[in-house]
Amino acid sequence: MKNHVIDVVQKLAAHVEPVARWKVATEISENLGFSHILVAQVDAADRGIQWVNTSMSMDWMEEYLCEDYIGIDPLFEGVFQANGPVTMQTGLMTRTQAETSRAYALNHGLKAAGMDVFACSRFGNSGTLGNHVSLVGRNTLREMTAACPIDLTLFSGILAMSVSAPVPSRANDLLTPVPDALTVRQREVLSLLAEGMMTARIAETLGISEAAVNKHFIAARQKLDAATREQAMAKALLQGLISS
Repeated sequence: MKNHVIDVVQKLAAHVEPVARWKVATEISENLGFSHILVAQVDAADRGIQWVNTSMSMDWMEEYLCEDYIGIDPLFEGVFQANGPVTMQTGLMTRTQAETSRAYALNHGLKAAGMDVFACSRFGNSGTLGNHVSLVGRNTLREMTAACPIDLTLFSGILAMSVSAPVPSRANDLLTPVPDALTVRQREVLSLLAEGMMTARIAETLGISEAAVNKHFIAARQKLDAATREQAMAKALLQGLISS
């Protein structure tokens, strides 16, 4: 095990620039048998996510953030309460077990996105900024643990220590949007509106939820100082931000 740990640390230490180090971190994780990883900096005081780097689908992350699944995610809150890693097998929750329809949608949405099992840990003092790390695998926790030659908590700690800055992504754009600048997604929903599509069709075309579409419209309206989505579309067309 020691040689595996040293090898991982040396590979990460060889890259200082955040994007390069993140690329190495994802490659190492894949080689260790994980389907996805996530490292996020979270403020324990207000539960606010400062940034998130993940190899998960950006469409899924966009849905997660726009649907505000954070507030009902048992893994997100669980790591604040536990002394060690929190694990979860997805896709097993029944509708009677689910406290809300959104809780059921989250549990099965993770499964549908190819994320079968999670091992999540938090590194940092209580009441301060800390790094949340999620290791994601296919099938079961036992199989994920057996496939990795490094203890899961130890590997999570290495990632928390090594990945200390955000990399460019749609998820981080949603968390820290550039003031007054339309994001790619906001331009997309306005462009599709200009083509005559309604909310449901836009959601289907982009592969995101209708709630996410509406959130992007609201953000675009605020940035363009528009009373309606149609007015926002017109302003975007006039300003050359989108094309018809």
